[in-house]
Amino acid sequence: MVMDSKALKLLGKERVCVLAVCMANGGCHGAAMHFSHQVDPLIIYIQTESTSIKCKNLPTKASVVVGFSEESMQTLQMDGDIRQITDLEEVYKIHYAKHPGAEKYKNDPTTVFLAFTPTWWRYSDYKNGVFLENK
Repeated sequence: MVMDSKALKLLGKERVCVLAVCMANGGCHGAAMHFSHQVDPLIIYIQTESTSIKCKNLPTKASVVVGFSEESMQTLQMDGDIRQITDLEEVYKIHYAKHPGAEKYKNDPTTVFLAFTPTWWRYSDYKNGVFLENK
């Protein structure tokens, strides 16, 4: 998926997202999470614990929202799929470059990484009247 450079710039600048996953009971579970990403192909990485609610129904559909500043008024909304991944060497490099403090959990047996792959996105810059969306 190709994402506009304005949206990619926001992903590079921000460190926190809201992740919402679909649950087996038909409900949703949302959490504020640190994230990292790779551009090509676009994948959002999230480090969490295997015991967390968000890991109970993987793989599943999910949504991610980035951008919470009332000053910049920029957001990126994405829908897609999320799964747990086990091939982690490149992910470690990407994630711990952005979140070096998280590396202390790397060898914890409950630490897992999730990969979110967007299938739809919408970038909004309310200050400048810019609204972009993949179709």
